[in-house]
Amino acid sequence: MPALPPRFPLAVPAPSRTILTRLAFAATILLSLVVTDTFATPVSAQSNADVTANAAPPAHAVPQASSTEAPQPSPAPSDPLATLRPGHPRLLVTAADWPRLRAQAATDANYRAFTTGVIAMARARLAAPAPVRELEGRRLLSVSRRVFADVLFFAAAHHLDGDPVFLATAERNLLAAAAFSDWNPSHFLDVAEMSAALALGYDWLHADLSPATRAVLRKAILEKGLRPGLDPAARINWWHTRDNNWNQVCLGGLTLGALAIADEEPAAARDVLALLASNYTHGLKPYAPDGIYPEGPGYWTYGGHYTALTLAALRSALGSDHLMPDTAAYFAGARVQTLLTAPSGQAFSFADCGPSGGPDPLLFWFAQRLGAPELLSGQHRHFSPFVPREKASWGDFGLIFPLLYWQQPPAPTDAPWEAWQGGGPVPISVFRGPGKDARRFYLAVKGGSPSDSHAHMDGGSFVFETDGVRWAEDLGMQQYHALEKAGLDIWDSSQAGERWRVFRYTNHAHNTLTLDGALHQARARVRLTDFSAPPTPKISADLAPVLGPGVTRALRTFRPHADADGLTITDTLAGLRPGTKVTWTLVTRAEASPKGAVVRLSRDGRHINLRVNSPVGVVFKSAPASGHAAHDAAAPGYRIVRFTAVAPTSGELKIEAVFAP
Repeated sequence: MPALPPRFPLAVPAPSRTILTRLAFAATILLSLVVTDTFATPVSAQSNADVTANAAPPAHAVPQASSTEAPQPSPAPSDPLATLRPGHPRLLVTAADWPRLRAQAATDANYRAFTTGVIAMARARLAAPAPVRELEGRRLLSVSRRVFADVLFFAAAHHLDGDPVFLATAERNLLAAAAFSDWNPSHFLDVAEMSAALALGYDWLHADLSPATRAVLRKAILEKGLRPGLDPAARINWWHTRDNNWNQVCLGGLTLGALAIADEEPAAARDVLALLASNYTHGLKPYAPDGIYPEGPGYWTYGGHYTALTLAALRSALGSDHLMPDTAAYFAGARVQTLLTAPSGQAFSFADCGPSGGPDPLLFWFAQRLGAPELLSGQHRHFSPFVPREKASWGDFGLIFPLLYWQQPPAPTDAPWEAWQGGGPVPISVFRGPGKDARRFYLAVKGGSPSDSHAHMDGGSFVFETDGVRWAEDLGMQQYHALEKAGLDIWDSSQAGERWRVFRYTNHAHNTLTLDGALHQARARVRLTDFSAPPTPKISADLAPVLGPGVTRALRTFRPHADADGLTITDTLAGLRPGTKVTWTLVTRAEASPKGAVVRLSRDGRHINLRVNSPVGVVFKSAPASGHAAHDAAAPGYRIVRFTAVAPTSGELKIEAVFAP
């Protein structure tokens, strides 16, 4: 193929080392999703009656704009392929979109800076050898993700830049993956993501691939992707009806594959679309009723990526996403994701999600689909300019969303106090102080159960920021493969399950209470109650169920200070056995200087005091935030600050701890 002239000028400056280490792509995604699977079954969502604040929001609550509801679909035709767009491309883009995107890059300096970085990233990936079928433990997932990201960058660079090396390398990699003996169907996420990768390459590069290459890719998508996933009786297809991210990812990957080859393989495509229509609600069930994803914001990103790709592909290929009419709670999740991101840019990364401070590229799709540019507040700084990472990450493929759905950032606003509570299996409440900069007050509190999918023993835990500093932290996940390699069954979340041998999964490593050093009750659930918005902001968490039979009442109440400078946490306990030791724990990255009932926390040149007003005589202690078992990962930079109070003869204990400047 003759070389094409560049479609817009390319000038990629040599970035500094410090910038290279901080690419756009998100610790939210990168750290929390090193390997993303589970066989844990989430507890079904609570009814609205389980959360007292699910009535109409108070005047200061974050408004729930009507735009966060998915549009009402039109009735589905009897043949799902009746409206199939002829020709290619038809997945996410059409033939008219590439010229439009090139024109946008020519006139929009911010978008041009982003696409220049995307092309540079494609060029940086050219030196890698062709993919090989090499498992990591029981997974081929890293290879599937590498192929997907390669396809995205090489195909985009082919259309935006025109250098023939991008097409040639993309074709080489696609054919290499197609030649694998299989895509590891025993771990079906691997098949789904590889199906999505080949579907995108087949569709986006269709006009420039040889007929022979198209035939090979088509056959691989059909035989190694679609057919293995269609049999509901096959043990590998347990994800058909599972209510977690597997359902979203596996249905999404197969749907992309089906739509890519639907004109040549209509029978298989119809079967996949029927599977999607019958089963997609299982994967979206955890979002109900208010958009909170129980597995945490990182897993919201993972499963949410594939649901977005599915909805977008249905619209571009079939003209409508009527096969998935029940998506309102999923769309509400975009707003929740912004609420879970604090003014500092860090997310409340509960459950198996890692510490994070990066962007959410998926929000570009939500912002366009919902007509809600405010969802992009703070996002553009991660993408323009966009500097290629020195090392590829699985999450690189998320850049598909700003690539295709770019829009200008919203104007900053000076916001009032914000307060919100959402229900579901993992209820969460968020308070954000007034202002518009990174130093605003922020508090997020969670309920839920250790038995939820990917959950930790963190009921009643919280994160807290003031003055631009996060004082209360969550350690996040530990890499799955390393724990499995150590012989642990980390998916056994029963009370005696091996999951709770991992220190950072237990209540001992979270900002909550512990009785006599015991683990929380794995099947119990923490509810949030007594929500009120400013001028008297408050939320309570009922910890009694997870603390077990050793207590009859354990209500933890959070009261943000009206001046948005501090926070009071009151724990009211009753029914304790006299002498019971109640441990109060804080995980922090601040330097801790304890002195009796006060600990001075210092970080980034800022300070706050944590003081215990009640009971008298307690003493703070500080220690590294790491477990003692050989399999426990270190947590450099983190500390655990705690004190222990002893129950009196009355069995009643009131603990009042105050964060104040």
